Amino acid sequence: MKFYIDTHAHLNDEKLYNKLNEVIENAILNNVKRIFCVGYDINSSKKTIEISNNYDIVYSIIGIHPNSISEDVYEIENLISEKVIAIGEIGIDFYWNKFDKDIQLEGFKKQIEIAQKYELPIVLHLRDKKNSFEVFNIALEILKNYDLKSVVFHSFSGNEEIIKKILDRNYFVSFSGMLLYKNKYIQDALKITNMKNVFFETDSPYLLPPQLNEEFNEPKNVILIYKKASEILNKPLDEIIEMAFENINNCFNLKEIEMKLLYDWIYDNESLTENLSDDEAEKFYEELENFIEQLYNQGLTIKEIKEKIRNEKKKI
Repeated sequence: MKFYIDTHAHLNDEKLYNKLNEVIENAILNNVKRIFCVGYDINSSKKTIEISNNYDIVYSIIGIHPNSISEDVYEIENLISEKVIAIGEIGIDFYWNKFDKDIQLEGFKKQIEIAQKYELPIVLHLRDKKNSFEVFNIALEILKNYDLKSVVFHSFSGNEEIIKKILDRNYFVSFSGMLLYKNKYIQDALKITNMKNVFFETDSPYLLPPQLNEEFNEPKNVILIYKKASEILNKPLDEIIEMAFENINNCFNLKEIEMKLLYDWIYDNESLTENLSDDEAEKFYEELENFIEQLYNQGLTIKEIKEKIRNEKKKI
């Protein structure tokens, strides 16, 4: 399993959406084989689902950002579908402070309840005033009251004390391009994790890596964050890739979701067993299980796996 995953990108942002085919192609060419597209209000969440339905490597995370919390958060519940893998990005923002604290907390709690009801992870946006980490402690206190599948601290910007609290709860941490800037405290936080419950994101089109002279960030650049983590932790890049995938799978049940999508497609696709006798069809299905596992472990996209299955049928 040697491919990269961008666990947080805003493909629904106009900068990326207007050249989406190119952005997806760039990602695949750079071995970024899965992208989690994240909503921040009702419209962007709807667009996220549209994108994930059109691109096999994209999965949806839907929710209402604290800076958009005036919207009816319960509308999010109506959008949950098979490629929705989490509720987010949700949380608390004291930096922009567009809404009163109590309003933000109410919207945050309502969305946590939706995630708990549907047994979905949550992806947190937590941003505080400069040089303050109060928002993390508030969120951690609130989360004590819920039994959640998984919790992700998106684009982590806390310090060593905060990350220890997060890991003590067995929550997950996503490091963004902030790792590439001169943020020693964030790099030190990564060292403390030693890759426990850690994965990586671009938060594109935002947080363009400082070494790039491009107009905006995109998922292909997540490679730079993986490489920086490899350097900081003094671990081989392949090991970082494997550990990140394992953590992502533990958090989001990605492999289980993808296997279900594949098998649903197989059993709904009568053309796969067309012109086969009953014995041949039975043999085909029996052989598929190991075949799919092998293909999946090669790091293929779902689209590539489907094509391999079609070709395998032709051999019978």
